[in-house]
Amino acid sequence: MPRWLQPNPHQARLLATALAVVLPVGWSSAFGQGGDQAADPGEALFDSYCSACHQYDDQGMGEAPPLDNSPWVNGPPDRIVRIILHGVEGRIEIGGRTYDREMPGFGSVLSDQQVATLATYTRARFGTRLSAVAVEEVERIRQENAGRTAYWSADELLNVR
Repeated sequence: MPRWLQPNPHQARLLATALAVVLPVGWSSAFGQGGDQAADPGEALFDSYCSACHQYDDQGMGEAPPLDNSPWVNGPPDRIVRIILHGVEGRIEIGGRTYDREMPGFGSVLSDQQVATLATYTRARFGTRLSAVAVEEVERIRQENAGRTAYWSADELLNVR
């Protein structure tokens, strides 16, 4: 790909953030097409915020890590909540493959209830039917990290127990 077509990391982060805010409007509502809304609010949130990269069938797109049975999904609930709130960057190993991408956080656009719903759905859909993530847990994590503006590093998240 020609160099002039390759976005720099700052441009890529801005584009990802812009898409995270614009895409949830939904294709059908943006273009006046009716359609069935997802029956599960967590599924609707996943469709809006996650599926563009992680895909509905968890096949991923490009370099997005798979979620199915991932320790990032199945690990402590604090881990997935931090990822949803603030994003993650750095080397992540899943299934013998190393991923080194950025995922934007959605804490600035999602409420505590929405984060809990999305985390619970993701853990149930791609995990092993783990316990629900409580809104109070999201509130606590958000408050503890209120001043955080940077993505979590993969190493920081691996230390979450």
